Amino acid sequence: MSEREIPNYSTGYCFGCSTTNPHSLRLRFWYSEKGCFTRCTVPDYLCGLDGLVHGGILALIMDDVAQWTNIARLGLLGVTRSMAVQYHRPMKTDTEMIVESQIISREEKAAVQQSTVHSADGTLVAECRSEWIFPRLSTIAGIAGIDEAKLQEFMAHYPTKEQTADR
Repeated sequence: MSEREIPNYSTGYCFGCSTTNPHSLRLRFWYSEKGCFTRCTVPDYLCGLDGLVHGGILALIMDDVAQWTNIARLGLLGVTRSMAVQYHRPMKTDTEMIVESQIISREEKAAVQQSTVHSADGTLVAECRSEWIFPRLSTIAGIAGIDEAKLQEFMAHYPTKEQTADR
């Protein structure tokens, strides 16, 4: 996989990727061939059963990687419409995993992604199909109760829809 990191210019408080939230997983992202990926380790305090990563945390990480795929590959900030997760094997806490997402279909205001979680040895742990919609930034800002200018400033660091049209 590529080692070209996607810079995170967000000043938000996202539990997955924030650099300012002290409780964040501080996920970092890199470009993959058709999307992006992260390498991460989930601490034991986020377990389901003792020693195993909570399934909701795995879903959260897949959702975050899919969102960063939208940002870095499409130049769009999306909202998850639906997710269907299949868990194949348990994932131990404090163990490295690789989570990747790629766009499998795209329309003007929607996309579908496939995300996977693999253990460091390549074993498939979980996979997810997620559907995304791309509302206006003003709509997202209104729902979240944040300044639209802040979202515009964040998204200005990433490719525009026009720049990604040829990809």
